Amino acid sequence: MYIKITLLAASLLAIISCASNNKKAGNDTDTTLSVQPINSSQLDVKPLSGYFLKNTIKVTDSLTFWLIDNQASFDSLFGMAKTMNNTIDQPDFGTQVVVAASMPATYYNTQIQLESATSDDMTNNAEMHFVATSSPDKNSAAIVPLWLGAIPKTGKNTFKLFTGDNLTKTITTQQ
Repeated sequence: MYIKITLLAASLLAIISCASNNKKAGNDTDTTLSVQPINSSQLDVKPLSGYFLKNTIKVTDSLTFWLIDNQASFDSLFGMAKTMNNTIDQPDFGTQVVVAASMPATYYNTQIQLESATSDDMTNNAEMHFVATSSPDKNSAAIVPLWLGAIPKTGKNTFKLFTGDNLTKTITTQQ
């Protein structure tokens, strides 16, 4: 008799514990349904070297941006800085657009760097984040910092250009 009661009690405990586990499993939230897919990818950027901003162009903002899609506009802004041992990277305006970033002249050996460049695959827009770093030592001559990069023409609609995490300029292209 005790064996039957013990078996009955053990069976009831097993049923109750299984029933409470099923309830807990039913209350769990399936987070895979609420997660949005990442629709951004790395933007293919080819840095261009061997250029300077012409002295007829006056930069007044901390970072000034241009989006250039033709050789004439490019030549009106930039000159070649050819030396005996450097190479000049030529953009191909048939397949590329050039993004340029510059800032006012400085005595502190300032360099503009592209921190990140992403493309939103859903909207076909691009985001580019730039930072400027400098040395604490003052030079005897001022330089105008310049960064140039070529990106493929892929029908990007809007370019959001950031200084760090602050949106500095939005350029919308005409299709």
